[in-house]
Amino acid sequence: MGKRTVSPHDIFGGNTTEEAAKLFLKILKGAGSWAQNAVVIANAAIALCATGNYLNYDHCYEMAVQSLESGKALESFEKLISLQ
Repeated sequence: MGKRTVSPHDIFGGNTTEEAAKLFLKILKGAGSWAQNAVVIANAAIALCATGNYLNYDHCYEMAVQSLESGKALESFEKLISLQ
């Protein structure tokens, strides 16, 4: 992705779905480690690129960073959960 690499140990999501869900929420709340944030941002950037609505990967990456850092990613996640 042209960014720093991360260790699998640093991004381990837990042994259960519940542990992974807690970790994901922790990251969305701004309490993730650098490595955890990097992986979430990279995945979000790829998802944005797949929509075809953005200029390039770098633009998608910046949008993902802004979303996570501003709390918009958490707001969107909470909205999605409330619809269920």
